[in-house]
Amino acid sequence: MGNPVLDAARTKRTKHMSKLDGILAPATAESRSLTDDETTEFEALSAKITKLDAEIELHEAHDVRMAAAELASATIVADAPGVIVRSEPKTYAQFGTTNSYLRDLAAIQVPQAGFDAEGAQERMARHAREIEVEARRDSTVAARWREAGLEARTNPNTTAGTGGEFVPPLWMVNSYIPAFRPGRVFANRINNQPLPPGIDVINIPKILTGSTTAIQTANAASVSSTDITTSTVSGSVNTIAGQQDISLQLLEQSPISMDGVVFQDLAADYDQRLDLQVISGTGASGQHLGVLSITQSATPTAAQVYYASVVNATPKFYGAANSQLGTGVIPAVNNIETTRYAPPTALWTHPRRVNWWLAAGYDSNSRPLFVQSENSPWNAVGNAENAPSAQGVCGSLFGLPVVKNANFPTTMLAGAPTGGTQDGVVAIKEDDVYLFEGQLKMRALPEILSGTLQVRFQVYAYSALIATRAPSGIAVTSGTGFAAPTF
Repeated sequence: MGNPVLDAARTKRTKHMSKLDGILAPATAESRSLTDDETTEFEALSAKITKLDAEIELHEAHDVRMAAAELASATIVADAPGVIVRSEPKTYAQFGTTNSYLRDLAAIQVPQAGFDAEGAQERMARHAREIEVEARRDSTVAARWREAGLEARTNPNTTAGTGGEFVPPLWMVNSYIPAFRPGRVFANRINNQPLPPGIDVINIPKILTGSTTAIQTANAASVSSTDITTSTVSGSVNTIAGQQDISLQLLEQSPISMDGVVFQDLAADYDQRLDLQVISGTGASGQHLGVLSITQSATPTAAQVYYASVVNATPKFYGAANSQLGTGVIPAVNNIETTRYAPPTALWTHPRRVNWWLAAGYDSNSRPLFVQSENSPWNAVGNAENAPSAQGVCGSLFGLPVVKNANFPTTMLAGAPTGGTQDGVVAIKEDDVYLFEGQLKMRALPEILSGTLQVRFQVYAYSALIATRAPSGIAVTSGTGFAAPTF
């Protein structure tokens, strides 16, 4: 049967081509270019022909598919010559046949029952062929057929030793479970700069004491004159690197890209190590000097960080004496605003501290001090985001974003990043901390382990951290009040 739509499109195209030839003929005979009117008509006809070409191609492809489908439906099943599944009733159906699948199943399995076992066997075989043909055209039937094939055995079964070796296990390698690590939350939030090539130290000039002005006491009186003094703050370029050796057999035989798995895992660990360096690197043995390792003091100098000790472990909050917020976070924020003369941009802390605030932050009337933002908090100290957040900004406190990060230590001691069982809160003007980071480089080294058919994969990157550019923009709150909470 022809395709009238396709035939009509072909007829239109032929007519348009004839008109196109008619436009070109006079210009060709006179060896001239097309006039403006001829060009306009030529372009219009060309556009119509292009559109018809696409339409013809679409219908021709459809006809090819239909012909292939008709051929497939008429194909004789290879293992049953002479059998063609057309429109006749199926062997087993709800209507139109007296055959019973369950009766035939019983006839085959219990021949002594007196049923027609031979006829049942024939009908079962014919039914299997019908399902095979249906499965070629219906994905739902195909899926059910595959499932039935896997579940049709009783004994032998899928147990090793009784046939199980013939059923290969399914390994969902594309859904492998990675090693879970915190991300680089803090490293991403501070002032990120590209690392310049060819250097090993970055220096930033700093004015220690500035010039002065004063009221001129009288005309022609002396004008205030103070020379500025300068210094520098520095950050060494350090290296974070890691490697993994894997066998060549695993690399070549695995159905997924093992090099991608290894590189992804190494890169994830690099991100965590860099974040840990930003927070609590010691500044020694090739480490960066992290925020928590800058010398802390209750009365800091220009090179020290403000430190507030919270000694009361009782979960008291806003306005209470010796509480986490009343003698910790609020004074920390205040110190930045009165010495750095700019507001902090965030509060950094461990997830357990924020979750403790949410769990125990109630006033004397048992009203929560930290309210979900979706509940339209009124007169609240802080608010939590609508959804739980394990890392990153999870809400606000005193108008400042609260940033959760599991890389934040829970082993702090008063005035030191290690030695105890405390976490804490860091109020910080994040753009005062500079991180210069180079590109994470990856490489594979087959020669090193070629004698044992292994390949070494490496990742490494250079970076420099300058956290001491403006210590007055950092304030650390810790102490026994931040010991491990009990939920």
